[in-house]
Amino acid sequence: MFKVKVVLDTATDIATFVNIANTIEEDVFLEDGTGYRANAKSLMGVMYGKGEFNTLYVTSDSHELSNKFLKFID
Repeated sequence: MFKVKVVLDTATDIATFVNIANTIEEDVFLEDGTGYRANAKSLMGVMYGKGEFNTLYVTSDSHELSNKFLKFID
């Protein structure tokens, strides 16, 4: 499992993030680092995570994770 800390500042960031997540075959999650997670391929899931999680991490079994989300890496 790969895990990368990310920052999502705007609604455009969130939409772009979800679109990128949907290009990955494997499951992709937005996590808070304490066990809570949301589906990163879902606009509602990412909006929930952005509003509720103090720190955001994107996780997946995909080796492409760092390259795909480079724009959002903190």
